[in-house]
Amino acid sequence: MKKWLPALVSLLLVGGGQSLKGQGEKAIKFMLLFYFALPALLYASLIISGGLFVVVFGVVVVFAVIFWLYNIIDAYQVV
Repeated sequence: MKKWLPALVSLLLVGGGQSLKGQGEKAIKFMLLFYFALPALLYASLIISGGLFVVVFGVVVVFAVIFWLYNIIDAYQVV
């Protein structure tokens, strides 16, 4: 398998590259965090307060971008 293929898959689907490399448990953790936990955190902050939502939204967006890049790098490097 080409080394860049899992990174490309992770670019399109968080955790996809790890799944392609046979790291299923890590892939599930990445997917749950990115596609479930972060949106749930946003939803909970919106229920609590609109002002809190704005702050949490900014933090979540920055974290999501950093985590997504980490996911791509991890899929490229880890064997």
